[in-house]
Amino acid sequence: MRVIIPVFKDCVSASVVGMMDMLKLTENFYNHLPHQKKKWFSVQLVSLHEERTVQNNGFDITCDILLADCDHADLVIVPAIVGDLPTLIEEHQDFVDWLKVQYKKGTKLCSTCNGAFFLASTGYLDGREATTSWFASGDFRNMFPKVKLIDEKIIVDNGAMVTGGATLSFQNLCIYLIEKYYGKEIGTYAAKMFLVEKGKHSQLNYSIFSAQKGHNDEQILETQNFIEQNAAEKLIVSRLAEDATMAERTFIRRFKTATSNTPSEYIQRVKVELAKKLLENENTSIKEICYETGYEDQSYFRNVFKKYTGLTPADYKKQFTFQL
Repeated sequence: MRVIIPVFKDCVSASVVGMMDMLKLTENFYNHLPHQKKKWFSVQLVSLHEERTVQNNGFDITCDILLADCDHADLVIVPAIVGDLPTLIEEHQDFVDWLKVQYKKGTKLCSTCNGAFFLASTGYLDGREATTSWFASGDFRNMFPKVKLIDEKIIVDNGAMVTGGATLSFQNLCIYLIEKYYGKEIGTYAAKMFLVEKGKHSQLNYSIFSAQKGHNDEQILETQNFIEQNAAEKLIVSRLAEDATMAERTFIRRFKTATSNTPSEYIQRVKVELAKKLLENENTSIKEICYETGYEDQSYFRNVFKKYTGLTPADYKKQFTFQL
């Protein structure tokens, strides 16, 4: 199976080299298992520039071939990319066109992180489910509203394309592809050898809530700032509407139009972000954090926290504090 990994000047080099290493090295594990041997992944790096050597993040990545010389692939995996995505897509329109041709030939297209932007640019993700990096999900939705984005997931396989989550989740994507094409036994074996958690399905516990302030509603901006500055207090929507000199229904409508969240959702997400920061401090108890974020009921706090992170406060604390 011929696997192509395109190399940009703007790609995350760890994503490129890491995927190549994982897919190639797993052949050694596979050959040690007692079953009929199959022809393994043949991985090639393809330069999207005029030279085979691409300078990336301070060092050179030497590719096998140029895009112009690559007319066939069984599987293409677009790596993580750093930069202004609309500009990068425009600059590499020839690559997008190449992806379209490959797709029509039956090539399986995959991506990790915001490489999904390139897959979506083909138009072949329209109406289908996909994921991307949690921190780029807002931009993705704006650029590709016809794609059914499930940004909390680490991997989405819609039958036509496979998309993966943020940056280093390329490891999970590789394990998934190994298992998809060569079976569960080698997938599990490779996960153990590379120390990759196979059962990890969600990006929610890694995501950081970004306050949606790219709008022009000054009154709502003032309310957002107030919520963020008073996250430790008990905040009531009706009182916020009154302070903004609006009827509550009008306030809720304008708030959601501006931020894509209702005021209640926004308050909860800001409080959860505060709770996450406090939980990352090993010396703060969960009971204290419950009160410090304005919640009186620990059970309710636990449920709200799990809704937005996928973890209980106790599990989050375990994951994000070192325990030697």
